[in-house]
Amino acid sequence: TGRGGVETITATDSQAYSGSYSMCISDREKNWNGPQFLLDDKCEAGVQYTVSAAAKTEWYNSINLSMEYSFSEDVSKVYLYFECNDKATMYIDDFEVRTAPVYPIQKDIPSLKDVYANDFKIGTAVTTAELAPQSTKDLIAKHFNSITLGNELKPESILNKAATLASGSNTDPVINLASARTILNYCRDNNIPVRGHVLVWHSQTPNWFFTEDYTDNGALVSRDVMLARMENYIKTVLTYFDENYPELIYAVDVCNEAFDTGDGDEDGIRMKKNKWYDTVGADYYYQAFVFARKYAPDYMKLFYNDYGCMYKVDSILTHLAQAKEEGLIDGIGMQSHLNITDDIHFKYLGAVKKFCEAGYEVQITELDMGMDEKTDSNIKTQGRKYKVLFSGLKELREEGYNITSVTVWGINDKNTWRSGEYPLLFDEKNEPKPAYAGAMLYDK
Repeated sequence: TGRGGVETITATDSQAYSGSYSMCISDREKNWNGPQFLLDDKCEAGVQYTVSAAAKTEWYNSINLSMEYSFSEDVSKVYLYFECNDKATMYIDDFEVRTAPVYPIQKDIPSLKDVYANDFKIGTAVTTAELAPQSTKDLIAKHFNSITLGNELKPESILNKAATLASGSNTDPVINLASARTILNYCRDNNIPVRGHVLVWHSQTPNWFFTEDYTDNGALVSRDVMLARMENYIKTVLTYFDENYPELIYAVDVCNEAFDTGDGDEDGIRMKKNKWYDTVGADYYYQAFVFARKYAPDYMKLFYNDYGCMYKVDSILTHLAQAKEEGLIDGIGMQSHLNITDDIHFKYLGAVKKFCEAGYEVQITELDMGMDEKTDSNIKTQGRKYKVLFSGLKELREEGYNITSVTVWGINDKNTWRSGEYPLLFDEKNEPKPAYAGAMLYDK
């Protein structure tokens, strides 16, 4: 059918990409007008599909389009559609929706979570789309006993603008966790604990959340109004977790990346492009912990999470001192987006020790280790560096340092935000890499 209701859709033999006919979409009045296909009765929620087609407009050559897609179990009326940036007649050919390739895992190798069962949780991060293939579920079941939702619990994913506007309240934002339920339900049903990521962050938080009229370009609210919004938002999220998934979420990143000298004020608190700073002020991260402690159940640990922790240990400890003294924070999450050239033994593990010695529980929250070029030498170096990291963490744990989980930021090298750096333990086809061998502390 036509998405705009005005299109004329016919079969034509004048612009076939292969075979004898293609679909012709004419009489398009807007750039978003085009063909749409309802997938509800053709595709299954939670399964990953590959969508491909050849497309062209009247005056240009054909292009081949391909993507992988899945939708969560809470969604209905899912349409796949085509549009282009003008109103020209459009041609579609070789359209196909098929189940995405599945790469079976190696089941006869030791399990990461079993090797470290007496040390700390071994976690991974997934999105709804990445969880869809059965191979992902198999890999998780084999190797991991903790999950972080990659995007689905970030503020932009759960804050509901339309519902907030409809509520009529200036201080009580409405949330919707539909995008997170597929993963949360999977974790609940399979008894896999969850790290909640993230409540307060300068990034991936919509501008409307901070304005008087809940519009993207409105005037910013006062400190008092924003503190009320912060409190109600945190209360609503944590209460939802506790009521709908009791004891599933064992840790929450209350605040993310609040300290940055380059983008910070004179005290190193992130100021640039930070609406939390603009509205609440420099103590916004502290206020977040005040509210989180007020509403979090006892089983839910509260963490500060940051990148480059080994380069700003003193800054982090200084800024968190008041929250620590008042019992508002339990631990520090070290993101650990590393490179194979980083000093793991002294600089990185040294930072872990300092945080623990300051009385914090430490969790490695977003571990990956990239390389500038994929060479045999770099692949071997990556394996050695992963071994240094995991052996060091294990030794510290055995010495009594409070390290409670290690999470790698992605299932495999296909599902990573660091494309082309091959930073994870398994390759694009779920094959274990030397990085896996290093994490397992093998000699070779």
